[in-house]
Amino acid sequence: MSAPVNRVGLVAKPGLFEAADLLHELGTWLRQHGITPCYETATAGLSRRPLPGEHCDAEHLGRDEQLLIVLGGDGTLLGTAGRLATGGYDVPVVAVNFGSLGFLTEVRVTEVYDAIAQALAGTAHEERRLMLEAIVRRPDGTRLRHVALNDVVITKGALSRMIDLVASADGQLIARFKADGLIVASPTGSTAYNLSAGGPIVHPAVDALVLTPIAPHTLTNRPVMLPASVAIEIVLAGDIPRSPREETYVTFDGQTGDAIGPGDTVSIHKAPYELRLLKPSSHGYFQVLRQKLRWAER
Repeated sequence: MSAPVNRVGLVAKPGLFEAADLLHELGTWLRQHGITPCYETATAGLSRRPLPGEHCDAEHLGRDEQLLIVLGGDGTLLGTAGRLATGGYDVPVVAVNFGSLGFLTEVRVTEVYDAIAQALAGTAHEERRLMLEAIVRRPDGTRLRHVALNDVVITKGALSRMIDLVASADGQLIARFKADGLIVASPTGSTAYNLSAGGPIVHPAVDALVLTPIAPHTLTNRPVMLPASVAIEIVLAGDIPRSPREETYVTFDGQTGDAIGPGDTVSIHKAPYELRLLKPSSHGYFQVLRQKLRWAER
């Protein structure tokens, strides 16, 4: 980190009351180092005693801070990344694992002070993670915009038949997919839903997007890696759903979503924002794959 740090934001998973003591200790530690801690409002509510810092709204977290500390699991980091990108806040993040897997939130609780010290000293390893910007366009002219770190997923409803999706890249037809759905994943998201659906693992330094069909009717419809510079467009074809349970949905990092209908278009491209993820210099990508996913084990 090139700029001096005088203000650090802290955000924790909603309902993570076991993090209350650590939040207080971190605030005290930051104060002792001449840094003002700012707790996201809901995060401050996790503690029964006053925290040694200021409070700020989640939407504005990152506006005045030079560093964020996130306590929780991967879902907490995904939500924080989306808010930072939506606000246009270019702030590095130290993600501390309080979850069960913690593939993205790599820093263990026992490593938290060392990780923050490295971040403040400028010696932490920084990874810039590609993010996805998606725009849903409806025939009536309505536009909905979302930003995702992992993936944009189009899936059928609970009782829907196979859905019909037409995908193109920069105006060139890729394929017409008859499947349970379609995943557009970033390299970061390649180890999430994409991997479960049979997609490839993509190193986060690779500038690419992955298009993976979910249970395709045609077995030759395999995942495709595309340059991150392309704009992917997906159109829902076919008949109008007969009931809400047959609706098709588009979701963003599994955090938010919208129902879509025939004629709606979902456009996905590389976002003009990146997540700046700080991690201890001792952590390597393939080490995390082996530890978290049991990758390449016999």
